[in-house]
Amino acid sequence: MGTYTRDPYCDRQIRVELLKVRERVLKKDRDFVAVYDGEEGVGKSVLAQQHAVILDPNFTIDNIVFTSDQFIKKIKDPNTKKGTCVVLDEAFSSANSRGSLSEVNRSMVGLATEMRQKNLFVLLVLPSFFDLDRYFALWRCRALFHVYFTPAEERHYVVFNKDTKKLLYLLGKKFYNYSKPKAPFAPSKFFNQYTVDEDEYRLKKADAFKKRTVGGVAKRWLNQRNCCIQTLVRIHKYNHAKMDVMFRENKVTSMSERAYNYIMAQEVQVEDLELDEIDDST
Repeated sequence: MGTYTRDPYCDRQIRVELLKVRERVLKKDRDFVAVYDGEEGVGKSVLAQQHAVILDPNFTIDNIVFTSDQFIKKIKDPNTKKGTCVVLDEAFSSANSRGSLSEVNRSMVGLATEMRQKNLFVLLVLPSFFDLDRYFALWRCRALFHVYFTPAEERHYVVFNKDTKKLLYLLGKKFYNYSKPKAPFAPSKFFNQYTVDEDEYRLKKADAFKKRTVGGVAKRWLNQRNCCIQTLVRIHKYNHAKMDVMFRENKVTSMSERAYNYIMAQEVQVEDLELDEIDDST
């Protein structure tokens, strides 16, 4: 069995604020969505777990999911009771985060109503807050916990509340800059204390990483996208250069020639593709 504790260290002010959040959500028929971001290995997953047991004393490893499909299933599950805390943890590396986050964004927007109706606490563990969908980042996300190492290699985080988080997204997105505005709370420290069995958590995450596939919605969208591109090429005589002009004229990110050639070589079947394989084409 791995080590863990149900009562990890938490800065007193942060604990008080989290308990206030819990009371508002449960008594005023709301939900709460927060983002935990930071570089790989800094401990944002652990911090999310620590806050999860404060928001939901019944929190277990069953409430940690690693893909958008798992997240959708958990939110829609009739056994997911009101007041449950669900942690959507990153099951992807920086190398393929773009494709994964596009699914996260879609699932978040699509489930917003159900999350509110069930008064859920949803904690998103992501590489960067700035990669979230604009609507969700500005209006549905209530707080950002930005995690980092100090020069002395201590684990710290700063908290941006609803208003400062919104301004941070608008001012910092271009350069992924977290310096303006300043966080309203002083930096807090935390320790590497899991609140679920660490070995079980690592096995579950590793399994999700191995099975990481394109979700149902993304499969359909990719299938439709590939079909449209192949039709443009075969019927309307488009080539990569002509498509590049089309994307630019419509202010859409251009597609690489590698992605173009990859799509043209495919049958319109993407059910078994992994995110690593298509990341350059999404």
